[in-house]
This record gives sequence, structure tokens and C-alpha cells, in this order.
Amino acid sequence: MIKILIIDDTRSVHAFVKNLLSKSKEVECVSAYNGAEGLEILKSNLNFDIVLLDWEMPIMNGPAAFEEMLKQNIKIPTLMMTTKNSVEDIQRMLNLGVAEYLLKPFTIDILFSKLEFVTGKVLPYAA
Repeated sequence: MIKILIIDDTRSVHAFVKNLLSKSKEVECVSAYNGAEGLEILKSNLNFDIVLLDWEMPIMNGPAAFEEMLKQNIKIPTLMMTTKNSVEDIQRMLNLGVAEYLLKPFTIDILFSKLEFVTGKVLPYAA
């Protein structure tokens, strides 16, 4: 079982990702709609295998949330999922320590391969 925290301000992204992940019985998802909310969840529960983190959100954006995770010594692999695709943006987040970068829009194959790469766990799914 892989437990995932999705931090994204767009409800349709949550629905899309949860729909894709529902193809595997090996995944449990929890939702947060901005970086601050995600940090609150992480403060009370570090039992996540991975965080899917959006870049552009109100209240607290993804980079600020990730930097705060580092300050608070929250060491959960984080996959940045965003439309920000400049080399500088990607390099900045990889240099900070995000585990992987996932460009929106993405397909089920890409999502599952990134999750498997980051977690080291194979996620069977029915296409």
C-alpha cells in the first residue's frame, strides 16, 4: 500500500489523480488544497510514502511548502507536479531536493512510472 498526500489547489486535479490512482488497489490518497494545509496534515501525520505537490497555489505555493518541509525535517519523497516547465524551474526544485518532476498534463502511464521510480514500489493497475 502506498499512501499519497496530494497538495494542489485545483479540485479537478485531485479528482483526475484519484481517478487514475483508483486503478490500483495499492494506493490511498489524502487531499490538501494549498501548501499551508498540506503542511498541517504532514505535522500531524508523517505516514505518507510520497507527496504530490503543485507549484502554483494560493496561501502557500509548492516551492515555499517544500522549503518549509525541509526546515521542519519532513523527509517524505516529493514529486512536483506542475505546468512550470522551464529548465530553471525544474533545476531549482531538483536542486532543493524534490524526488521527481511531473509535467501537467500527464497520463496514467507517466504518473505510475514516476510513482514507482520515487517509491521503489510497483503499482499494478488495470488500464
